[in-house]
Amino acid sequence: MPLVEIVRAERTAEDVLDATFAFGAKLGKTPIRCNDTPGFVVNRVLIPLLNDCVRVLDETGVSPEDLDKGMKHGAGWPMGPLALLDLVGADVHVHASEALYEKLREPRMAPPARLVRMLKAGKLGRKTGEGFYRYS
Repeated sequence: MPLVEIVRAERTAEDVLDATFAFGAKLGKTPIRCNDTPGFVVNRVLIPLLNDCVRVLDETGVSPEDLDKGMKHGAGWPMGPLALLDLVGADVHVHASEALYEKLREPRMAPPARLVRMLKAGKLGRKTGEGFYRYS
C-alpha cells in the first residue's frame, strides 16, 4: 500500500512527527498525519462503511455482484466492498470491527450479523475459498 499513517501520540514532539513524515515520503509512501485514536484514519472510515455495505446487501436484496458493481461504477471504488471483504477476510474484519466498537460504542462499528455468521461458518473469503463469492 502506498499510504502510511503517521500517528501523533500525546507526547510526540513536532520534530519527531515531521521526521517520520519525511521518512515515509522518502520510502516512496504517501504519508498522512493523524492523532492516536482508535482505527486512525483509514480504518475509522472504512470499517463502518464496509459494515454499512453488508447491511445494505441484506436490507435491499441486492446481489453481491450488483452491490460491488454499484460501488465500482457508481462511487468510483477500485474494487467492490464485498470483494474487498473477501480479500481482507471476514475474520480480520470482524476482529477490527469488534475492537473499534468496544472503544467507540458507535453502532456502525459493530460487525453485521451476516459477517459474524460467515466467520462462524468458516467462510472467510479468498483464504478459505468462500465468502461473498466462491474461489477455486
